[in-house]
Amino acid sequence: MKYDIGIQTFWNVPNYGTFAQAYALQKVLQEINENKDVRQIAHLDQHHFNFYYDIAAYYRSFPIWKKSFWKSFLINTKNIEEKEKNFFSAYETIPHTVNIDLKNIKDFHFDKIFLGSDIVWDYSVDVFNKDPLLFGIGFSGEINSYAASFGTVSAHAELPQYVKDALRKMKAISVRDEKSANLVKSVTGIKPQVVLDPTWLWNFNDDENIIKPDEEDYILVYGQDFTIDFIKNLRKYANEYRIKIVALDCNDDHYDWCDKMVSQSDLSPFQWIGYFKYASKIATSTFHGITFSLIFNKSFAFCKTDFIMAKVDKFLKELSLFDLFNKDQNDVYTMLNNDFNYSYINDVIKKKKVESLDFLRKACNK
Repeated sequence: MKYDIGIQTFWNVPNYGTFAQAYALQKVLQEINENKDVRQIAHLDQHHFNFYYDIAAYYRSFPIWKKSFWKSFLINTKNIEEKEKNFFSAYETIPHTVNIDLKNIKDFHFDKIFLGSDIVWDYSVDVFNKDPLLFGIGFSGEINSYAASFGTVSAHAELPQYVKDALRKMKAISVRDEKSANLVKSVTGIKPQVVLDPTWLWNFNDDENIIKPDEEDYILVYGQDFTIDFIKNLRKYANEYRIKIVALDCNDDHYDWCDKMVSQSDLSPFQWIGYFKYASKIATSTFHGITFSLIFNKSFAFCKTDFIMAKVDKFLKELSLFDLFNKDQNDVYTMLNNDFNYSYINDVIKKKKVESLDFLRKACNK
């Protein structure tokens, strides 16, 4: 079976940011290649799939000391099933191939393949199972990457041989962060272009699939690892300004300090984006939480972690926001009441968007 352009990312993964970047890259590549067949490659390593959708089986494989930690994931299997339906339905809206894996991959040919975005090159994550398809291995056709990232891999890591071989065979490489760019350069000798996450390239403001929530005038909370002081200050802020806090379930969260908690079983990806679009203010600790706060020009508070800061520190510096979020991660008042200069921020993003789209057009020979 032959296709024009394929996108290899984390297919069907029940993560809102993961879905958003896949959806956006699909839309943008199709716009650039209006007369070609652009499709997501319907592939997710079985081990990776099981981690999300066969929790019970995964849980049974754990030693006793681990089971107590994961027990909360098994409390309501109905919620797991509903979450699965929500994400499967959303991914079905994206044009895609039939299921492809190592057993049938030779039956398919793509003129071009784009690997990414997201941390598709983080071979150190056990759940990803060192999936060779995430590096384009086994595919027939030209291999490129867009905004791929090595995620948690150390900046000084000695990359596995199969990763090195795959990088050397790629034609056009772009990455999402400086660390990934330097890792690629250590192998190829050429530093690749650092581009925007695909969510920046698509106009979500005018996307008709986005669903407006019933709530109005709310602070949106999305993420994990919020500090005790951050939570106390956010709750105090909400009480003082008489605004309710609505939290979106990130990973079976139970935030009793919020006025409302929206479960993943009740939240489609397009509803998730809608909550960001119509929020009065936002509090987050995630990469895509920051991204959509900026996309929709919101005032937001960021409870930083080293993991997320490593992804966004340079970007925040370019937007003149690094100092705001790097001084006191618990100073919710200063962050939410900050005068975000979106005239300047949007100008910086506009320039980066032009450069990122230019990379895609050149990779597509447009």
